[in-house]
Amino acid sequence: MNYNLYQASDFAADESFVAYFLKTDVRSVEMWSRWISLHPEKLDEVYNAEQLLSKLYFRPSEQDMQQAFEQFDAFLEQDMSTATSAAPERTQSRFKWKTALVMACSIILISVTLYSYLRGTPHLQYVTRHNDYGKISVIKLTDGTIIHLNSNSSIRYPKVFKGEGRAVFLEGEAFFEVAKDKSRPFTVSTNGLKTTVLGTRFNINAYKDDDQIQVALVEGSVSLQVENTDKSILLKPSEMAIFHPSRQSLSTSDFDEEETMAWTEGTISFRHASFEEVARKMNNIYGIRLINKSNDQHWNYTGQFRKTDYLSIIQSICFAKKINYTQNNQSITLTP
Repeated sequence: MNYNLYQASDFAADESFVAYFLKTDVRSVEMWSRWISLHPEKLDEVYNAEQLLSKLYFRPSEQDMQQAFEQFDAFLEQDMSTATSAAPERTQSRFKWKTALVMACSIILISVTLYSYLRGTPHLQYVTRHNDYGKISVIKLTDGTIIHLNSNSSIRYPKVFKGEGRAVFLEGEAFFEVAKDKSRPFTVSTNGLKTTVLGTRFNINAYKDDDQIQVALVEGSVSLQVENTDKSILLKPSEMAIFHPSRQSLSTSDFDEEETMAWTEGTISFRHASFEEVARKMNNIYGIRLINKSNDQHWNYTGQFRKTDYLSIIQSICFAKKINYTQNNQSITLTP
């Protein structure tokens, strides 16, 4: 099955995708979660399919259902209270008539609720932008917000913001210059962490293969909330929040603004970096897998490269550390 050719209607009609959406089959959830993460270019169609399914499988709220049942019980109690004074045949007839009336009222109530829900939900058309390895782009949203999107990163946002909020979804790294609007908070969702601001400048690093998400605040203030928990913090300028999704931990630290923001100018910066840090950054930016088989296991590498190809960086690192390298497709092995 070539899911790359699917449109929103195709996803919504696919049995396994429906099981993924309804969370009724573990294997379907795992399969589609993995597939979607590997095909960010299909996020628009996936989102539209989920919107279709959310309307098809709409369920009224517990409050609405409780209200309908309470009305039903009230009619039943009223009917039973008059049962002793009425003839059996007449009582049975009235009981059936009132039961039908209550069920009709319940259906009308639920239908009105569904109509209000669908009418009150603003229809948003989303755009997904994805940068390949080695590419950086600048995106301007309709509210005036400017987003610098790093390489190997994806962002999904509405063509036009509607309603009371401004919500976008990020995978990878981006620097946000959010236009001020006190009446409509700006929210960035990234793998279980929600960052909310009114107008400010901040950087988010949230690559899917990394074990942490970093939110660095340059100007203003931001509120961070771990989804489905009561964990939250408020950042001040020059503070960085570090979130580990695997253990749901959230902490803060200082950060170097020049080093953190260097990528927006096409600069790759390392400062006292371990091998793991260098390898992670090279993989995120260029899709290169670094393997360390040199004798040097305790790295403390510092270097800065502006708009440079990955081989030039590898050669500079090898020269500085007096080691060699071999390349096999997208893998580079460092050797003594």
